[in-house]
Amino acid sequence: AVALTATAIIVANVLKQVHPAVLGGLAGFLFGLFGISVRVIPSLHLGRLVTDPAAYAAIIASITGFLFFAAALQRGSVTAATAALVVGETTVPALVGLVSLGDSTRHGFAPVGVAGFLLAVGGALALSRYGEIGEQKPTESLANP
Repeated sequence: AVALTATAIIVANVLKQVHPAVLGGLAGFLFGLFGISVRVIPSLHLGRLVTDPAAYAAIIASITGFLFFAAALQRGSVTAATAALVVGETTVPALVGLVSLGDSTRHGFAPVGVAGFLLAVGGALALSRYGEIGEQKPTESLANP
């Protein structure tokens, strides 16, 4: 969480002209990290939470993810930032779950899971590319009543 947060801070502050989708993607990775961190917390007893690094990772990831998403929304396109957020917050936890946490699909449903995942990510990417409504010039009949 600390490494990703540090990278996000550097990108957001050093590269002031960075595209909002980059900030949205970083926010998505941080929100994904939050989900993973919460998932691996073994106990919700206060004594164990205070000593568990995953609890601190969840706090850091959620706060910085929110801040980077807010910065992305301030800097530009809402659809590009949101689409990148969706891709980041679904891709990272899915990969970590499959590779490290032993997640799997129900028997025989792997193709359905892959298709759903690809459709969700593809839809988010298409939204970021084609989702903006261009400014329209007023027509003659509206401009001159």
